[in-house]
Amino acid sequence: MKIARPVALLLCAALLAAPWWGHVDDVDAQLYLVVARHMARDHSWFDLRYLPGVFPRFREHLPFGFWPAAAAMRIFGEWAVGPMYALLTLASIAVAGRIARRAAGPSAEVAAIVLLGTCESIWQSGGRLLLEPPLLLFATAAAGAALADSFVAAALLGGVAALIKGPFGLLPLACVAVARLDRRALLAVAAAVSPLALFLWIDPGGGWRSGYLHGQLLASASGARADGVTAWWFPLRVVAGRFWPGLPFALWGLWRARGDARLRPLAISAVLIIALLCLPHRKWGNHAYVAFPLLAALAGAAAGPLLERVRPRLVAAVMGGAAALAWVLALAGQGARVLQPPCVFSTGLSAPLDGLKPGRPILVVAPKPDLVAIGELAAERDLVPWPVPRLPNPPTIPDAVAREETPVPESWAVVGRRGGWAMLRRR
Repeated sequence: MKIARPVALLLCAALLAAPWWGHVDDVDAQLYLVVARHMARDHSWFDLRYLPGVFPRFREHLPFGFWPAAAAMRIFGEWAVGPMYALLTLASIAVAGRIARRAAGPSAEVAAIVLLGTCESIWQSGGRLLLEPPLLLFATAAAGAALADSFVAAALLGGVAALIKGPFGLLPLACVAVARLDRRALLAVAAAVSPLALFLWIDPGGGWRSGYLHGQLLASASGARADGVTAWWFPLRVVAGRFWPGLPFALWGLWRARGDARLRPLAISAVLIIALLCLPHRKWGNHAYVAFPLLAALAGAAAGPLLERVRPRLVAAVMGGAAALAWVLALAGQGARVLQPPCVFSTGLSAPLDGLKPGRPILVVAPKPDLVAIGELAAERDLVPWPVPRLPNPPTIPDAVAREETPVPESWAVVGRRGGWAMLRRR
């Protein structure tokens, strides 16, 4: 299995890279890209901003999950953001494999890597600027350290994970501590809370206590925020619908854990994470992904004995063939087939938009602020979109995109129409 492990990681790397050869429209990733872009340009590591007309002070998430992207931009350029976050995801997959190895041996490690790395929710978004890649790495590593009795490392890694995404970063470590009922693990959880508490107390840049703590965390837990999904069982549906192909093996691992003391803490931790994810009033599908690495480790521990029945050379050969095929398909651009059709601003309206220089303001006209269109124009074109409900007359900004049903005053000229949008310029 020594050869199978690195080859399995090569397979995962190919899957993570596959979407780069297509056009990715992801409203969160585009918003975060603009935030990180401003961080890199302004050196504003704590005072985050999105656009002058939308989140001029961005306090929806803590700044630390954007730091790798801002650092990559400053050192290498914007092209390095995807590879940076793909490496973080690949490291998370490797950590999940290491947890499975401690529980059930080398074959379990290979199985866990493959089961997590081929999970569509992981590889499709793992190479984008989202909070999940760094979150999963540090949160899973903290849980793995606690399972291995490395409690100082668990506290340090858990502290970083909490700085990335608050309570979600603490969940795996806290659930391992409860599963093991070890006083040292519980102390590690308490220590991991300290950096986040200190950050919110100091509040560098201002507004983090009101914007993040009250406006995000407490409002999401209590239901004061109306966006998201409110059904308590939604995380269960996410796991059942998206954790494939690992779900059957994870269920088998739960069954085996009844009589296997090595698997029991891992199984209890995974179940506890999912149960606790059901408690907040406001939920999103990506919130459940923090449970996937431990579920994959459990699934790998269950699937490992099946791999042990196959000759190691055959396993390595199959893995090598799969990795080679995945890289050929990725480099050939076949990853674009799994993506949504590209946005109109990169296709039908690309020609009139090509003439606008980066940093130029543009109106986005819609009855309500269209965050998808705003994010696409800001991230892909480096423009400064301003949401407005109607076209001003006379024009205050010379360029605009508007929903096709928008009334057009005589002071504006339509220069292109496509996909329900019109591109307009001041006469």
